[in-house]
Amino acid sequence: MVDAATAVQDQVLDTITTAQDATLKVLKGWTDTLSSAPSLSEVYPMPKMDTFYGFAEKLWATEKDFFVKLLEVATEAGKKVPDAAKKTAAAAAK
Repeated sequence: MVDAATAVQDQVLDTITTAQDATLKVLKGWTDTLSSAPSLSEVYPMPKMDTFYGFAEKLWATEKDFFVKLLEVATEAGKKVPDAAKKTAAAAAK
Protein backbone atom coordinates (compact mmCIF):
# COMPACT_ATOMS: atom_id res chain seq x y z
CA MET A 1 0.00 0.00 0.00
CA VAL A 2 2.83 2.36 0.83
CA ASP A 3 4.44 1.70 -2.54
CA ALA A 4 1.19 2.52 -4.37
CA ALA A 5 0.80 5.77 -2.40
CA THR A 6 4.40 6.70 -3.14
CA ALA A 7 3.86 5.97 -6.84
CA VAL A 8 0.76 8.21 -6.95
CA GLN A 9 2.60 11.00 -5.13
CA ASP A 10 5.49 10.74 -7.57
CA GLN A 11 3.07 10.93 -10.52
CA VAL A 12 1.37 14.00 -9.06
CA LEU A 13 4.70 15.74 -8.47
CA ASP A 14 5.88 14.86 -12.00
CA THR A 15 2.65 16.23 -13.49
CA ILE A 16 2.96 19.45 -11.49
CA THR A 17 6.60 19.84 -12.48
CA THR A 18 5.73 19.29 -16.15
CA ALA A 19 2.97 21.92 -15.98
CA GLN A 20 5.26 24.38 -14.23
CA ASP A 21 8.01 23.84 -16.80
CA ALA A 22 5.53 24.39 -19.64
CA THR A 23 4.28 27.60 -18.01
CA LEU A 24 7.81 28.92 -17.59
CA LYS A 25 8.62 28.05 -21.21
CA VAL A 26 5.56 29.95 -22.46
CA LEU A 27 6.35 32.97 -20.29
CA LYS A 28 9.94 32.99 -21.51
CA GLY A 29 8.66 32.88 -25.10
CA TRP A 30 6.34 35.82 -24.42
CA THR A 31 9.18 37.74 -22.82
CA ASP A 32 11.43 37.12 -25.80
CA THR A 33 8.66 38.16 -28.21
CA LEU A 34 7.83 41.31 -26.28
CA SER A 35 11.47 42.33 -26.00
CA SER A 36 11.84 42.19 -29.78
CA ALA A 37 8.62 44.11 -30.47
CA PRO A 38 8.74 47.86 -31.05
CA SER A 39 7.94 49.98 -28.06
CA LEU A 40 4.39 51.10 -27.61
CA SER A 41 5.34 54.74 -28.00
CA GLU A 42 6.72 53.98 -31.47
CA VAL A 43 3.47 52.36 -32.58
CA TYR A 44 0.92 54.42 -30.66
CA PRO A 45 1.66 58.02 -29.75
CA MET A 46 0.56 58.69 -26.21
CA PRO A 47 -2.27 61.21 -25.93
CA LYS A 48 -1.85 64.18 -23.67
CA MET A 49 -2.90 63.75 -20.06
CA ASP A 50 -5.50 66.49 -20.50
CA THR A 51 -7.35 64.15 -22.83
CA PHE A 52 -7.65 61.55 -20.08
CA TYR A 53 -8.74 64.10 -17.50
CA GLY A 54 -11.30 65.56 -19.91
CA PHE A 55 -12.78 62.13 -20.49
CA ALA A 56 -12.80 61.37 -16.77
CA GLU A 57 -14.62 64.63 -16.07
CA LYS A 58 -17.25 63.87 -18.73
CA LEU A 59 -17.67 60.34 -17.41
CA TRP A 60 -18.01 61.62 -13.83
CA ALA A 61 -20.62 64.21 -14.91
CA THR A 62 -22.60 61.58 -16.82
CA GLU A 63 -22.55 59.18 -13.88
CA LYS A 64 -23.51 61.97 -11.47
CA ASP A 65 -26.46 63.04 -13.64
CA PHE A 66 -27.64 59.46 -13.90
CA PHE A 67 -27.39 58.92 -10.16
CA VAL A 68 -29.29 62.14 -9.39
CA LYS A 69 -32.07 61.11 -11.81
CA LEU A 70 -32.10 57.63 -10.31
CA LEU A 71 -32.55 59.09 -6.84
CA GLU A 72 -35.37 61.33 -8.10
CA VAL A 73 -37.19 58.33 -9.55
CA ALA A 74 -36.62 56.33 -6.37
CA THR A 75 -37.89 59.22 -4.24
CA GLU A 76 -41.06 59.51 -6.31
CA ALA A 77 -41.54 55.76 -6.16
CA GLY A 78 -41.09 55.89 -2.40
CA LYS A 79 -43.84 58.50 -2.16
CA LYS A 80 -46.25 56.61 -4.43
CA VAL A 81 -45.75 53.04 -3.24
CA PRO A 82 -47.03 53.57 0.33
CA ASP A 83 -50.22 55.18 -1.03
CA ALA A 84 -50.73 52.33 -3.46
CA ALA A 85 -50.10 49.81 -0.68
CA LYS A 86 -52.64 51.52 1.57
CA LYS A 87 -55.22 51.47 -1.23
CA THR A 88 -54.55 47.77 -1.85
CA ALA A 89 -54.79 46.95 1.85
CA ALA A 90 -58.04 48.92 2.17
CA ALA A 91 -59.53 47.16 -0.84
CA ALA A 92 -58.51 43.78 0.55
CA ALA A 93 -60.07 44.58 3.92
CA LYS A 94 -63.53 45.27 2.38
